[in-house]
Amino acid sequence: MVNKLKYTSLGFGLLTLFGCQPKEKTSSSPTLKSGEWRVEMTLKEGVILPFNSTITKSGESYLFTIKNGEESLETTDVKVVNDSVFIKTAIFDSEFKLKIDGDSLLSGKWFNYYKSDDYTIDVKFTRGESHRFESTADAAMELAPKYEVSFSPGTEDEYKAIGLFQQKGNQVKGSFATETGDYRYLEGQLIGQTLYLSTFDGSHAFLFIAAVEDSIIDGTFYSGTHYSEPFSGIINDAATLKNPDSLTFIKEGYESLSFSFENLKGDSISLTDNQFKNKVVLVQIMGSWCPNCMDESMLFKQFYNEYNSQGLEVIALAFERAKTKEKSMNNLQRMQNKLQLPYEVLIAGETRNDNAVDKLPMLNHIMSYPTAILLNKKGEIVSIHTGFYGPGTGNYYEEYVKETRVKIERLLEEN
Repeated sequence: MVNKLKYTSLGFGLLTLFGCQPKEKTSSSPTLKSGEWRVEMTLKEGVILPFNSTITKSGESYLFTIKNGEESLETTDVKVVNDSVFIKTAIFDSEFKLKIDGDSLLSGKWFNYYKSDDYTIDVKFTRGESHRFESTADAAMELAPKYEVSFSPGTEDEYKAIGLFQQKGNQVKGSFATETGDYRYLEGQLIGQTLYLSTFDGSHAFLFIAAVEDSIIDGTFYSGTHYSEPFSGIINDAATLKNPDSLTFIKEGYESLSFSFENLKGDSISLTDNQFKNKVVLVQIMGSWCPNCMDESMLFKQFYNEYNSQGLEVIALAFERAKTKEKSMNNLQRMQNKLQLPYEVLIAGETRNDNAVDKLPMLNHIMSYPTAILLNKKGEIVSIHTGFYGPGTGNYYEEYVKETRVKIERLLEEN
């Protein structure tokens, strides 16, 4: 999800935090304890973004799990060297570098290598704390399930969204759906008349704080240490957004989609290959840096496993944001391995300098990652779906899955 959604994958440089040369572990070295760890990330203006995690030790290995609502993101890439802990996130090119301070405290920085080499977020891990936000009061009201929302209202950067919430006591889960996707799994609390929601997934570091009064919410959205914007909303159960199938289209003068890009083995792949002839093809425009693309990939993996034997092919066109092709290839290989994607992933944009519209000139624009293009057996475009409403949006996600399944099954039945 990009452009007006205003999320930026945070990029971080590689710094030496805790000494230049690692030493062999000694009996006096501190140990990393298993348990629940509450994490605080210090964002713009000192605002704190919290999220929940667990660390579990099995033998000499560790499992680190990030928790956001119904989502759990696991990684076993955890290394302990003397009093230092290094945790690489599962899918995205980011990493925690931490120092052990007793049994219940880790402190350090989070690095994300997509954007720059000198961008960091200070973090603190506290063991034994299971709450997310500091709950000092009960909820003073019940949130409505649906709000019509504007981000950066009254400016040239204004964009529309729908706030989707589920509340139980003072616990709140939900998301914001926009015309280019959603803010994924948000979790937090309604404390008195103030709403707090956060998410961290290895790429996104999002925090929402809003005052709630009667039918109105007014607040601020924070993204990392560098960006914030206001938002406001009003209860509206009939709120709608533009149809995602109407935002991207084939330009006049072009008949269909065509491309030729390398897969991760270096083989050139195009839609004219025998593999795709007389097949229904789902083309995914995505990137390894994009959490919404991760959500869509898991759904397309499900579709592939269910319908491939009947004639469905899925192919991903990745536009990467690393500085070098080698780094982009490594990021994509890690993503494909971790998600166990059974379909081809092609590197369409090798580095952050490649423009997706230049590589796919038949499209009027690429306004969102991901974008999905569905082709019939003749290679004709049936639909182009901009963005992706993930599982965090509830019914929006379920409706998209249902509609896409119907389209695929209908196209498979055609001669």
